[in-house]
Amino acid sequence: MEGKELINDHIVNYLLGGEKEITDPVLQEWLAGSESNQQELERYRRIWEESANYMDMDVFDTNRAWVKVDKVNHRKVSLQRRLKNISYALSGVAAAVLLMVALSLTGWFDREQEVTVSLTADYGNRSEIVLPDGSTVKLNSGSEVTYAYNPQKKVREIRFQGEGYFDVSKSKRPFVVKMANGVEVKVLGTTFNLKAYPDDPTIRASLIEGHIELEHQNDRLVMKAGEMAEFDKRTNRLEQVEGDLSHSYGWLKNKLYMDDMSLADVCKYLERWYNVDIAVQEDLGEQIRYNGVIQEDTIAEVMEALSKLSNIAYHVKGKHISITSK
Repeated sequence: MEGKELINDHIVNYLLGGEKEITDPVLQEWLAGSESNQQELERYRRIWEESANYMDMDVFDTNRAWVKVDKVNHRKVSLQRRLKNISYALSGVAAAVLLMVALSLTGWFDREQEVTVSLTADYGNRSEIVLPDGSTVKLNSGSEVTYAYNPQKKVREIRFQGEGYFDVSKSKRPFVVKMANGVEVKVLGTTFNLKAYPDDPTIRASLIEGHIELEHQNDRLVMKAGEMAEFDKRTNRLEQVEGDLSHSYGWLKNKLYMDDMSLADVCKYLERWYNVDIAVQEDLGEQIRYNGVIQEDTIAEVMEALSKLSNIAYHVKGKHISITSK
């Protein structure tokens, strides 16, 4: 292991130097040892050159970096010693360079390892991640996703809360999404929207393509494309629900569809989307209900639209908004 780490240090120094000719005697001796060593250095060189593209923020694409890593990873089939619990978040240029260079130099690509990947979308932000298995997850504001793969169990396991749009890559290895209250979604390859905020009274699954199984303890609900289902946290029941499927993932286009939605529920969405605190006059939150769609750029524009749709007045002070009747 020490020999490998020493060679890695020499490789890094060579790549940092930017020279075409190899003058390092240690590196020369290592390359002369076998053709596989030469191929390995060439692979590192290609990764290093590719990572230079990401230093230009105009062309940086985190998802593209993930796809490249995943393709390389799946071409490797040797089963070496596991690397336990690698954990990182995608957060810009440094993450991409670390992903493609540092992990490669440690031999990460050569193993089918136990790996954990996490991503959080804070209030006021949205994020997208391409998981190591090729699946993509788009996260709405205030959401968290953690992907874990166990090479012994051959299961892709997800810990999730918030709201996310999942496009799961097809595989014989089960893809299981676990949420609070013991609710699970099991898939092999499909597309669905999942809304599971901790402070919401329900968990809702909206299936766009494929099949999924929604489970809670001994209850099991098999869903087909075009169907929606909910788990009620108060009654611990799973049941199918009616509604417009496209409305469930309207947030992807910054649209809030209000289907007989109370002012209180609208404010809950706005607090997450815009990272604000909204105080509503007592009893007003459930009295006022909306039908329609909102698509505005700023919280001020949204509040102005709501005030025209109903008998409310609002006052904004920084991130704090108070709503009263007119």
